[in-house]
Amino acid sequence: MTARPGPEPQPTARPAWAVPAGLAVMALVYPAAFRLHLLPFWPSMVALAVLSWWVAWDPDLEERLRPTRRLAMMGLASGLALYALFAVGAVAAHPTPLWPRVEQAATLVRTAAPGPVAALLILFVTSPAEEVLWRGAVFAGLARRLGPGWRAVAATTLLYALFVGLSGNPALPLAACACGAVWARQRQVTGSLVPGVVSHATWALATFLLLPGLPRG
Repeated sequence: MTARPGPEPQPTARPAWAVPAGLAVMALVYPAAFRLHLLPFWPSMVALAVLSWWVAWDPDLEERLRPTRRLAMMGLASGLALYALFAVGAVAAHPTPLWPRVEQAATLVRTAAPGPVAALLILFVTSPAEEVLWRGAVFAGLARRLGPGWRAVAATTLLYALFVGLSGNPALPLAACACGAVWARQRQVTGSLVPGVVSHATWALATFLLLPGLPRG
């Protein structure tokens, strides 16, 4: 008799230590590339994006990334709204000590790779990876511990801002607080990562290409 094939093994999430270990590695690489210039910027960001996908892998990830028109439009609308908010903020920041730090961050991102390459990396590599990690794995872990409500949103946003603050540039954690709160709330309300991915990519690309006071990307 021919033995019947057994059930195919089901994919499992990464072990519990994967996300903390991944964040620890990122906490070393991020300032080395962004603040200390010990590592090339864009290759480092691509490597962190790959690591983000690896540590955040979960059997439910495919479902959470399944797009619908409603989810995509929600993300597009919030991304454009965030860009409008930051455009106004850029004008207001011009006479303040914060503006040179905005210029510093923009210069690094724009000069570390040709413009079209940087734009594609923002759109298809770094933005999706950050959402999969922070609003995917990190949010899910905090929500299990903190329960429903705003606590998981607030905790995810705070950790995201603290991590971005490792860049040494105070403009970036401010941006992370505003944007991270919106993306975490979208994740909580919809259960999907699609609005955050679309919103993040839209906002990041728009600010890269055109922010008042900066030359065109």
